[in-house]
Amino acid sequence: MDANAPLDLLAAAPLVPGANVSRPLHEANGCKIVLFAMDAGQAISAHSVLFPALIQVLEGELAVTIGDTEHRVTGGHAQLLPDGIPHAVRAVAPTRWLLTLMRRP
Repeated sequence: MDANAPLDLLAAAPLVPGANVSRPLHEANGCKIVLFAMDAGQAISAHSVLFPALIQVLEGELAVTIGDTEHRVTGGHAQLLPDGIPHAVRAVAPTRWLLTLMRRP
């Protein structure tokens, strides 16, 4: 794969029935970008990290819980995950999304 060529994000993360698929796309200077494809009902359990992160939904719908509050995030929308606050992610529908981790150097 040519690192400088455009990447078809939807084709790069196939939706697999009953599965959560992830593909790291980039990591440098404290930033890491991961592409996810989650079938409906798949989840990432509650956890917290020491740096902020950003979820960008490409298509589908996620239920993103931050602390005690659930947010619904749909295609074309983003959700900031503040550092130090527990968060969890669940696919309401088959969903492809990007996670950007912003570690401090």
